[in-house]
Amino acid sequence: MMELKLPHKEPLKFAKYIISKEDDTYTVRIQFDNIPTLAMLVEAAAQSSAAFAEGEDKMGFLVTLKNIKLLEKPASLEYNVEVTSGQQVDSLTYFTFKIYDEDTCIAEGIFIISLQ
Repeated sequence: MMELKLPHKEPLKFAKYIISKEDDTYTVRIQFDNIPTLAMLVEAAAQSSAAFAEGEDKMGFLVTLKNIKLLEKPASLEYNVEVTSGQQVDSLTYFTFKIYDEDTCIAEGIFIISLQ
């Protein structure tokens, strides 16, 4: 397990550590102080994309959200998020995410990060 390097501070640092990597997908553990809202889940997924930086000091900015879906009402303070890197154009990278509570997907969607 590797802790994620993020500029965020508690209580807004939701992405905690990398669980695994497989091809273009990282699984990251996310944790909250309160039952998360959909906005908190999306922010945690965006923070989890920092796993792709692999030690580089780059700043990422969330620029677009698409097809965001809350599939189950959140009931836990801890989840796993699978973030998959997709198409990249210049400084923009397209990611998909799925947030899981054990084997149940509770949220999913697409976001674009601009790396500086």
